[in-house]
Formats: sequence, C-alpha cells, structure tokens
Amino acid sequence: MTTHANRLGWMLDDLTKMPDVRYAVLLATDGIAMGHSESVHPDTADTIAASASGFHSIGVALAPYTGGQKNGLRQVVGEFDEGFLFVKTVGANALLAVSTSNAVDAEVLTYRMNGLTERLGEELSSPARNQGDEGGARP
Repeated sequence: MTTHANRLGWMLDDLTKMPDVRYAVLLATDGIAMGHSESVHPDTADTIAASASGFHSIGVALAPYTGGQKNGLRQVVGEFDEGFLFVKTVGANALLAVSTSNAVDAEVLTYRMNGLTERLGEELSSPARNQGDEGGARP
C-alpha cells in the first residue's frame, strides 16, 4: 500500500491513541485495504483486510437467522485469548477493523468507532458523476 492509498490513515490513528487499541484498518468489503493506522505494517494491514472481509461475510450470512430476512449487519466481534477484533460497517462497501487487548473498554471503543464511521462516511462518499451530453445516461 502506498502513502497515497493510505490517505485516511490519520483518521484511524485517532483510535489507536485509546488505551488497549492495537491498530485499525479501513477496508473494502472485497478485502482490499484502503487505509491503516501507523501502528500496523502495510503488509499486515493487507492480510488483516482480507481476513476481516471474510469474517464480516460470515456475519452477513448469519444475519437472517438472528432476527429476520432483512436483518442488516452492523458489527461483528471476535473474542480471542489475547484480545478482540471489531469489524464494523462504515459505509457502502467499506469496513473498519480494530484490534484491541482484552482490557479495552468496549463501550467507549464502540462509541468512538461510531463517531469515526460518521466522519469516514463523509470521506468515502463521492458525488454522482455528471451525466451530461457526453456518454448519455447510465443504467
């Protein structure tokens, strides 16, 4: 991942200043890393992005069985011997993965992730393309 590709990394660094947060990775739902905190190597961020995308996909597959066919997935959390992995939807086709120790205050982290989601949503959205005379309307 190049520095250009990590243009939103500074927003993720904000989360890593929280006690017991190891790193944060912004990814597309197809598993491509879109940004990462300075606390994680770019190659590791790529691996985390691919794995977190699969983890999220499992949650999507299980969502209809936890409340109905139109039950949307907001977040999945994995609990491990030495910490947690939070994977949260942050926009259309975008996810945020955050790794923490066991001692993290999950309530505060989730609150901060929600706030970051709003900020990232603004950064990730792009205006509609001009569909003027050239090229005509798109389906």
